[in-house]
Amino acid sequence: MNQYQSEYRGLVHYYLLAQNVSWLWRLHWIMQTSLLKTLASKHKSSVRKLFRTYRTLTITPHGPMKCLEVVVERDGKKPLVARFGGIPLRRQKKVILVDRDPRSRPIKRNELMKRLLVGKCELCQSTEDCEVHHIRKLADLKKRAGKEKPAWVQRMAAKRRKTLIVCPTRCATSC
Repeated sequence: MNQYQSEYRGLVHYYLLAQNVSWLWRLHWIMQTSLLKTLASKHKSSVRKLFRTYRTLTITPHGPMKCLEVVVERDGKKPLVARFGGIPLRRQKKVILVDRDPRSRPIKRNELMKRLLVGKCELCQSTEDCEVHHIRKLADLKKRAGKEKPAWVQRMAAKRRKTLIVCPTRCATSC
């Protein structure tokens, strides 16, 4: 229930200043029906039975409102409460909007990204425009029988890598 409620709550709070915020009742009905159908399928029950089981009233600043609520009692702790609905769909002219800066996360670079950022060919150390050569599986390197294998194949086999950064002029032309 919490996933549905948090999505619904976020959308309603976003549109509280709108004059037609009450149009979100249709969205409320669709999301509530979706929630009930999902739970009914999971519990092998009917939507009507679950609706009757979980419906309740909650107190809001605009008076009591109907919602769906599940309470799980726990020993020695506060009970867990999951609630869907109970948010008044009324326009609020004096809403305080809090815009938070999204926290930027450092980019986790994998080994290939680090090798690309170096900007050098792994065969001749040239700094020209480099490109990535890729094979599907390491076993493909052994298929080249007969004549001598190119330098990039030998390097991939030695490093046991499926990718290799090479310069397009000198090293990649021997493919």
